[in-house]
Amino acid sequence: MRILLAATLLTCLPATAFAQEKPAFSGVYAGPEAGVLIHGFRLGDENSSRKYVGAGVAGGGFAGVMLPATERLRLGGEVAVQAGGGTVRSQELFAFYEQKARWGYSVTARAGYVLGDRTMVFAEAGYGGYRYDVRLANVIDDDGDGPGGLVGGIGIERQISRNVGVRLRAQAGREHGRILLGLPIRF
Repeated sequence: MRILLAATLLTCLPATAFAQEKPAFSGVYAGPEAGVLIHGFRLGDENSSRKYVGAGVAGGGFAGVMLPATERLRLGGEVAVQAGGGTVRSQELFAFYEQKARWGYSVTARAGYVLGDRTMVFAEAGYGGYRYDVRLANVIDDDGDGPGGLVGGIGIERQISRNVGVRLRAQAGREHGRILLGLPIRF
């Protein structure tokens, strides 16, 4: 009889633990995102230089985890990659310099604050960069590593169902910026 009672308790305890609802915006998530990459370069010396800036469509994906620190505060991290982003070009009489965006990345620590039941605002900081094809007067340098460095960002996420949300985030680095609309899916 005791063995039957112990087996029943061991069977019911995990089911009770899983039945508890996890806090909003917590757990592992991943999803696609798309938006605009803004990038550019500066030509000239310190006294007389000109900045060239352009924008283009970029898309990619992200994965991360957010854990509840308090009832409303969430802490975590995220990894993201994007591809695309347009071309910026300077044109002189017979020469040009061109920077074509290829792909980018970021690894960030994140903090979010839950507003109400279905909305979270967040800030992120970490490391990121973008890679470019650089062309100078028809000579292609496909090792056009863009500057990597500190990145920071802010955003807002709204749940549209229990495990699916929509988010808008803006992220900036030293020589590039991104404004991306994403679809986080929580597991």
